[in-house]
Amino acid sequence: MGLCPQSSPLTHRSPQGHLRRQKENGIHFHRFPLKRPEVLKKWLHEIRRKNFTPNQYSYLCSEHFTPSDYLNESRPELDKKLLKDEAVPSVFKFPQHLQKKQKASRPLLENRQKANDQNMIHAEIVNEAGKDSSTNTMFYQSETSHQKEDKMVQCNIKTFNKKLYQNKIKILQQRLKRRNSKIKSLKVTQMLEDNFGGFPLTLLLHEHKSKMLHKKGVRYTNAMKDFAKTLFFYSPKAYKYVCKMFTLPHPSTIRKWLSSIECEPDCSLVHDSMSLRKQLVWEPEKGRYAGNVDVGTGENSELATEALVLMIVSLTRQFKCPIGFFYVNKINSNVLSTLISTAIIKLKEVGIQVWNVTCDGAPSNLQSFKKLGCNFDMDSLNTKFTVNNANRSIEVYSIFDTCHMLKLARSSLADKQIIQSNIGDIKWQYISSLNAFQNELGLKFANKLSSQHINYKNSIMKVKLAAQTLSSGVADAIQYLQQKGEPSFQNSDATIYFIRQIDRIFDILNSRIPFSKGYKSPINPGNINTIRSIFNDTSDYLKTLKCENNLLILGGRKMFILGFIVTMSSTIEIAYKLLYRFQNPLKYVLTYKTSQDHIELFFGCIRARGGNNNNPNCVQFKKTLRQLLNIKKSTNNDDELDVFGDEYKNLLSNIHLKEYTGEILDYIAGYIVRNISRKIVCPFCLDILIEGQSDHGYTKNINFTSFITRGKLKIVSPAVSLILKELEKSFQLIVVMQKKLHANVKTNILMLARKNILNKSNLFFFPNTQPINIELGSPSHEYKLFSVLSDSYINIRMRHYAKEVNAKEMAVIFCNPLHFSLITFWLKDIVSMSLCQCARRQ
Repeated sequence: MGLCPQSSPLTHRSPQGHLRRQKENGIHFHRFPLKRPEVLKKWLHEIRRKNFTPNQYSYLCSEHFTPSDYLNESRPELDKKLLKDEAVPSVFKFPQHLQKKQKASRPLLENRQKANDQNMIHAEIVNEAGKDSSTNTMFYQSETSHQKEDKMVQCNIKTFNKKLYQNKIKILQQRLKRRNSKIKSLKVTQMLEDNFGGFPLTLLLHEHKSKMLHKKGVRYTNAMKDFAKTLFFYSPKAYKYVCKMFTLPHPSTIRKWLSSIECEPDCSLVHDSMSLRKQLVWEPEKGRYAGNVDVGTGENSELATEALVLMIVSLTRQFKCPIGFFYVNKINSNVLSTLISTAIIKLKEVGIQVWNVTCDGAPSNLQSFKKLGCNFDMDSLNTKFTVNNANRSIEVYSIFDTCHMLKLARSSLADKQIIQSNIGDIKWQYISSLNAFQNELGLKFANKLSSQHINYKNSIMKVKLAAQTLSSGVADAIQYLQQKGEPSFQNSDATIYFIRQIDRIFDILNSRIPFSKGYKSPINPGNINTIRSIFNDTSDYLKTLKCENNLLILGGRKMFILGFIVTMSSTIEIAYKLLYRFQNPLKYVLTYKTSQDHIELFFGCIRARGGNNNNPNCVQFKKTLRQLLNIKKSTNNDDELDVFGDEYKNLLSNIHLKEYTGEILDYIAGYIVRNISRKIVCPFCLDILIEGQSDHGYTKNINFTSFITRGKLKIVSPAVSLILKELEKSFQLIVVMQKKLHANVKTNILMLARKNILNKSNLFFFPNTQPINIELGSPSHEYKLFSVLSDSYINIRMRHYAKEVNAKEMAVIFCNPLHFSLITFWLKDIVSMSLCQCARRQ
């Protein structure tokens, strides 16, 4: 197979005859360098034939080589020229589209200068020879044109700046890199948009963008900020886990965001109580007790059982924030009404308008509304009250939580079994019969009714069970079976109507989404009149309900009727004012904003922070609240007692310790001194704290410490023993006798003991014993020892006292017959469950 040199290489069928004819014309053929792959690759590149693989019968003629590609020596016996080892064919007559584009080289400045010089010399010779002016003009024009070109070239070369062009190249490379990354990002974005939507898409796009940027250059959108703040608020552990998979802000950044959130002026005030563990807790960092009732009016020795929390909820934005909490024990209506009015005034001073106060149906809440100015008589119903602030009055409406009213309606029907109405009897029997019918059938008529809904006593606080029991799905199923002629569901029209009425007002009073339809849509100018007529019809219907021929509104089960009527009246009045006010009217009103669900979710977050401990004490509740709200610890500004008065001196002089109290105090002092002596290197301080093994009479007497010691207990010096005795006397006076627990009790005990010691300084002088001078100031070793001893003893004593108080409270609880029966019932359930599990295993 040979290749033709005249045009593009071609394959020949008869290479032998062709070779003879070509040799006669002086053309030689060369084999492909198959044994030299690098040279062969260059040959194939120059030939430019697609899908061509040479073999041992492939040739290339000498027309494709230049004379410089051959060696000077030849082989006479073969009459053939020899190629160099690195020779590569370079002469081809390819078509236009296969030819290489050669760049035109710019002439050098030196060559141009030489040409100009020659032209100038030639022009001078011509002038001397006296040639005609036309020829002279021609050379002059040629010279002028060349000079202009040379000036342009020189100008370009002179203005060339290597650094400038390097910067331009770098800028262009960066633009190209950004363009390529943008194209790649657009491809990834399109792929994510095709497979995801909503917030998952936002999260994935943010993660993709974060991977392309530096960590410090990440910017978070509003959606990502809301997601991070919400997740961190409900569960920091979950947030820490999600941070391992996605790029999210640090918790400190979230705390900064939470500390700078602005609140809208239109808000709802919600209050509720969270159960606390009845426990007295010593706080050593503050030097006082916690756990007693505290409503801001002074000290109270009664232990708190609840934490009353006040929270504001924005009516227009996703904002809620607790504004205060108080430790209470079954708060009365007088204190509650005072706290509510004070909170409304304080909020008004900072520019926040409170439109309503929301609470549950507890008797204290009902009485507090009445004391604020509300009137809940059906003949003269008034659901708003006025709070006077300086020269301006604030109108606030009362609202009862819809979820609590729904649970009360379910419980009233289940307990009474029959409620009378104008169209018939409302019976719980139809609901229980529907559950039995569906259980027997094995399927359900498009509702979620189950045995848990019928036997709800164990889950009485779950709103979901009450909402599913009195739902339109249950009403539809009863009505369908009635029309089908089932005997168990005949004459159930009154029950169906009651369920539909409760379900409808619950949907209206619980609207959450602005784009919902039907009864779940928010109140707006287009449906406010329709909702008002529905509220009026429902109120008139609820007023006519009876039980045993007595109106429910006048009996003991009136709370759910009163709560619904008051809430409907207040809600429609607030909606009219917000939608039709002169300045900044709202487009719609979400009734869910006025519910108590926000504070219940907040209580759930506090309980979740405690892990398995869902019943925190006062200190745990306060610390959890500070962590959630990013509140820094406040300085303690409690007033100190006037321990220098004669009254305290006389009371302290009348306190006498019992016989064995001093020996027990020496034992406690030995424990404290043993811990302190491990860190002391001063021999003088050790001599002050520890009694030397000498013949001194203090150590010869038998005491409790020397009696039980086994070589590890320390015998303290008389000075240390007397310090603890003075501290114990001060403790008995301030804590046990006067019950001064909320003030800075630790500082008060220290000051009182110190003053008494200074008055009896002669007690510290013993033979061969160094006296302790606590007046030398803080730099002295004696003063530091006194402070460490006092601090350690007071912490031990305060914790012991708190344990004794808590033990007495637990003893009272166990002695209560009701609590004892509940505990017995609980233990029986545990034993029965254990027996069942053992039986199953066997």
